[in-house]
Amino acid sequence: MGKYRRGVYSVLWRAAWSGFLGLALVGGVVGYVSFDSFRVPSLDRIHQVSAGVVFTGQFQRVDVGLRLADAGAVPRLYISGVNGNAGIDPAHFVEQFSIRDPDIADLRRLVACCVEWGERADNTFQNAQDTKCWVDRRGLSGPLLLITSRQTMARAMAALSGALPDRVIVPYPVEDGLPTVGRTRMRTWLKYLVTIVAARLPLTVGAQRVYGPFVDGCPDTL
Repeated sequence: MGKYRRGVYSVLWRAAWSGFLGLALVGGVVGYVSFDSFRVPSLDRIHQVSAGVVFTGQFQRVDVGLRLADAGAVPRLYISGVNGNAGIDPAHFVEQFSIRDPDIADLRRLVACCVEWGERADNTFQNAQDTKCWVDRRGLSGPLLLITSRQTMARAMAALSGALPDRVIVPYPVEDGLPTVGRTRMRTWLKYLVTIVAARLPLTVGAQRVYGPFVDGCPDTL
């Protein structure tokens, strides 16, 4: 999966080159030091959202989303990217996460009641488009709680804001073991800057590779 995602971002580098000056200005404003400075929102703020959304990657993100749904903090939960590339077997989701989250008394009931997922997204841009498709199909109009890694939150917010430009996105950062220093953090920051530009510019090349099954809009099934 890592090799595939590196290929996606090589496409985005080329697509974003025309907007390099704007990217550089944004980078100067945002700053390398503070781009991942997110905090967990208050419970009052969480209660204002219409749904929680998880972008998969590390299992801890899904754990957090399920626990929030189980506690009634979010009325419904959507998990984007439930597939083998994320290490999740959709057919055995309940069994897999019942082991991880034994404090959830009846995960099967919770899933039947309040949890949905999409299986087709394989990168952040596809997660964002996948979420847009789900939100539109469900007719949701309120704020969304975005649950993902703190280190990748800025990139995820940029992509989701590009897909849903008029929607309030509330970040819920998860500490899931991704490096916070060094070259990995630098690459994450650069991907964020590229995402800011690419989310707002039409891709002239590589759109199929970036957006995959969402290149022409919402597929019939998520």
